[in-house]
Amino acid sequence: MVDNFSIGLTHVLMAIALWRLLHRDDLDREVSPRMLWQQRRDAEEDDRVDA
Repeated sequence: MVDNFSIGLTHVLMAIALWRLLHRDDLDREVSPRMLWQQRRDAEEDDRVDA
């Protein structure tokens, strides 16, 4: 009984993890690390100008 429960529990947790990974918004976008850095830098500059 305990063996079936532990196997079932681990499979359910892996299924939840897979479900969450597949439904991420950034999964469909391919953005280079340099582009991410530029976007963050631009956002920081905008925050400094607004303040």
